[in-house]
Amino acid sequence: MNILFLGGDKRYSFMMEDLSNDENVFQIGFNNTNSNIIKEEIDTLDLSKFDVVLFPISGINDNLEIKAPSGIIKLPENIFKNINENTIFFTGLKTKKLLELIPSSQIISFLDDNEVEKVNNDLTVRRNSRIYKRLWK
Repeated sequence: MNILFLGGDKRYSFMMEDLSNDENVFQIGFNNTNSNIIKEEIDTLDLSKFDVVLFPISGINDNLEIKAPSGIIKLPENIFKNINENTIFFTGLKTKKLLELIPSSQIISFLDDNEVEKVNNDLTVRRNSRIYKRLWK
């Protein structure tokens, strides 16, 4: 199976590491990954060769930008012209732009699952409360 991590955050790094032992893992937007993970170039990206594509929790914004540890990445719109009808796309938010580019039947949102949403909210609150505590010292 070919899996592409297209942006994301530190949590995705851990998933990439685990999956790279058994699957072909590709990534865009991460600086430090192990040698089993192949770095793809955004300009030559062909989404049709992937079985699974993971977008960041925040999805894609209206300007075709995604968040990644290496910064904001601008996606060329032409990469969405050649998608395989069997490819599954995972994201947190099903943004309007994402739904314009990919059939909704191929998109699975992490945040549609109540348990995942609770854990994500809990982690966000904990992270932000640590930041606020440091600011108020």
